[in-house]
Amino acid sequence: MRVDNYDHVLELIPSLKLGQDGYYISRLQSRRDLTVHINNGKTEEINTGTLEGIGVQVINQQGYMGFAASDQISSRIAYELYTKAASLAEQCQTYGGETNLEFLKLSPLRKRIEVPQKYPYGTLSLQEIETKLQELNLEISALDSRLSVRTLLRLTDEEWRITRSDGTDCFFNTPRSFVYYSITAKSNTAGSESQTVTAYASLPGTDLGIIIEPDNLIHLRKRSQKAAALSLQLLNAKTVPGGNYKLVIDYALAKGLAHEAFGHAAETDGLESSILGENGRLKKGMLVADQRLSIIDGPLTGDYAYQPISAMGIERQTVTIVDHGRLAAGLSDIFSANKAGVPSSGAERIENIFHLPIARMSNIRIEFDNPIPMDREFESVTATDLYRILTSNDLIQPGETVLYLTGFQGGQVNPAFGDFVFHCSGIYSLSEEPVLYKPAIFSGKVLSVLQSVVNAIGPLRIDAMGTCGKMGQGVPSCGGSHYFLVIEANPEIMIGGE
Repeated sequence: MRVDNYDHVLELIPSLKLGQDGYYISRLQSRRDLTVHINNGKTEEINTGTLEGIGVQVINQQGYMGFAASDQISSRIAYELYTKAASLAEQCQTYGGETNLEFLKLSPLRKRIEVPQKYPYGTLSLQEIETKLQELNLEISALDSRLSVRTLLRLTDEEWRITRSDGTDCFFNTPRSFVYYSITAKSNTAGSESQTVTAYASLPGTDLGIIIEPDNLIHLRKRSQKAAALSLQLLNAKTVPGGNYKLVIDYALAKGLAHEAFGHAAETDGLESSILGENGRLKKGMLVADQRLSIIDGPLTGDYAYQPISAMGIERQTVTIVDHGRLAAGLSDIFSANKAGVPSSGAERIENIFHLPIARMSNIRIEFDNPIPMDREFESVTATDLYRILTSNDLIQPGETVLYLTGFQGGQVNPAFGDFVFHCSGIYSLSEEPVLYKPAIFSGKVLSVLQSVVNAIGPLRIDAMGTCGKMGQGVPSCGGSHYFLVIEANPEIMIGGE
């Protein structure tokens, strides 16, 4: 690892015998990024970037904290950063800042975790990458003259080294990649009657294997072709009547629900203003869902959001937030866990060395006991297939309207009240001949949705990826559920409307 080359820098601080003046955490990051953007077969943008730097966090004997960082790495820089951070800790004490001594409960950790990469950064030349992406892009745009296709590849080669004054020294890498399609269909109608509709497809990975491995290329084609077909069909779709319906949502929307509407509410640094907290403490034991439903967050090797060790040098735990319907645990960092009444779970993450650790999710998924089995790939399941599965399992009654929502396109959540507003890619009214409607808002109360989930279909699919924003920091996120979740109609869950 590149971070192996800085022993002389990280050994400086303890050699200064500063332990009596304060406790320190140092974070060393080495990152390389590549982004290639193709628009209708032509290269629109290529960006490369690097970041190497160190951040030092100092907590004095009274528990006051200071922090400093630099995008340069040297012994001199490390000494200056410690000095500045220690001075800021003293100023924090002078001005009556908040104190925290929970770090004193930590045990030293010495660990090295390196994710193997079959096709690491540099395996292909820039020209080879560009050519492959152009070919993938043109395959989709050639499907129909009404299509405009953008294809984006992003590759990140990232390494971390976390040290603490108690002797902790942790090495790990978090390599990741993805290919993303934005596929726009435009009607041939001239003038004001012309319409455009955009659908999306993506596939996350670890390295350049995402555009090399045959299995990955097959998945990319299936997902992008399905998105292209949806965008074309939506050109003639009508608007769904607003109302309360029985719903089926796919795993991408389920990930959005788990992440945006529930995961953030379970992060212990925000429980003062969360529906899952009371007086800043987690409402453990609170009934929030059907007893067959659980929500789990934790690192998965090779996952897009993988991080095995926290920014505080603590092993990240897999946390069952909801255990068979009841709120069981929070996503906690060392600074807020005790106040929230839960153990620390190593949930501290940072975007880069210029940020301070805060409680964040990694891969969050909804699991349901005894789901209805399905032995086919998610991409091959049609709305007609879903209707037949619901019918054969007595989940749809004669004359009952059931809407299938596909694709998560972001949204907003108010964790204090549990209100959410999500956007999807398309909506089907399920029957032997399903009717496709334009995307509409999926809104309501978080707890009402969780309590209305009555079944799940298919195996787990947990590769719905995104970027999670919180307090000015963006970190990779991932997750999902079974292929589909079935949600009973509820007056507090709305589709469409004004």
